[in-house]
Amino acid sequence: MKILIYGINFYPELTGIGKFTGEMAEHISSKEHEVSVITAQPYYPEWKVKPHYKSYKYSKETINGINVQRCPLYIPSKLNTFKRILHLISFSISSSIILISKIFTKPDVLIVIAPSFLCAPISIIFCKITGTKSVIHFQDFEFDAMFSLGMMKKGQLSKLFFLFEKY
Repeated sequence: MKILIYGINFYPELTGIGKFTGEMAEHISSKEHEVSVITAQPYYPEWKVKPHYKSYKYSKETINGINVQRCPLYIPSKLNTFKRILHLISFSISSSIILISKIFTKPDVLIVIAPSFLCAPISIIFCKITGTKSVIHFQDFEFDAMFSLGMMKKGQLSKLFFLFEKY
């Protein structure tokens, strides 16, 4: 089976979602499935691109038999709400180009890892066009965290975010 994993964090990030997603990809691959990944350049938890990677470039590599395509993204040096949203938007835009290119090599299953939940709309469209089965795996509820941490005040915008998340 051809499985495509799509998420912002991946190995060699050694903590959090990158660690989990890397281990999940290796496990699936060990079961004789063809696994590929669309992800960002590794930056977490330092919020700085790891050596030998460039935040502004697309790149390809093979890690333990898994084809990994890395996309550019904006990594803020100082985090605030606006910069965090720009960070997530930059990945969803740059990675959507790679996802769209997969239309002709259609995977059997697309696993979308949230964050970034902003990748969900293009994933839904991709799966409808190609007939690919999809799974959205929530590692982190971005909108809940943003409001719980006081990064944004609840109001009309929060209602829109939660409607989007619910859909």
